[in-house]
Amino acid sequence: MRFVDCKTVGSSLPIFLKGGETGVLFIHGFTGSPHDFTYMAEKVHEAGFTVSVPRLPGHGTCGEDFLTSNAHDWLRRAFDAYYDLKAICREVHIAGLSMGGVIAIILASVLRPRKLITLAAATYTRSNQIKLAWLVGLFKDRIPKQNVQPLEDPDMEFLNGEYWSYEWPKQAAELYKLIKMSRKAVKQIVSDTLVIAARNDELVPLEAAQFIYNNVRSERRKLLIFEKSGHVLTNDVEKEAVTEAVVNWLKS
Repeated sequence: MRFVDCKTVGSSLPIFLKGGETGVLFIHGFTGSPHDFTYMAEKVHEAGFTVSVPRLPGHGTCGEDFLTSNAHDWLRRAFDAYYDLKAICREVHIAGLSMGGVIAIILASVLRPRKLITLAAATYTRSNQIKLAWLVGLFKDRIPKQNVQPLEDPDMEFLNGEYWSYEWPKQAAELYKLIKMSRKAVKQIVSDTLVIAARNDELVPLEAAQFIYNNVRSERRKLLIFEKSGHVLTNDVEKEAVTEAVVNWLKS
């Protein structure tokens, strides 16, 4: 394996908040990092839960590091984080955002937590180009995006320059592997399942949430659609309401 010399951005460091005997594992998305769950993690911890938000390999560091990571690495880290949390908690619930939602589905199909929460889980995407990402990846590691807007926060601007200013064909192909796995795994879900989606999601269509809701085997399930939020529901204009829905589901 090729290693590169870079460091984890401060806001991307893993989050661990010790609370009660019930744990909640949050899994961030593609090119995201634990910072996407900062607000939600704090509120869930305040509600009495022990919270873990691991940093997936290649994320929150630099673009060169991202290029060394793959679907197996991301999935393996999520399983390890679950096992670590289960070692100190009586039970562990699982939640995930975007790619993290896809990984959460895969985990839940095997580990069968009592509760599962998916937020804008990318079981489908708005772009069909992801199916051909492996082919583009043979020629390009990354493709610059046009009209990328600068961000005020120094950490976010660094991540903007390293991750969000590019398309990543090779890594998108790895994401697509997880997407296909999750479509099969969803039919094995028996956990109480809360499916959350955003009406204005620019990356994941509402059919992705409907697919999860329609195909889980769970006796208890719920679908919530937020009307004003974009893809990163945990950090958008309705983050308080989204977080309240998550806390209520965990406590119910």
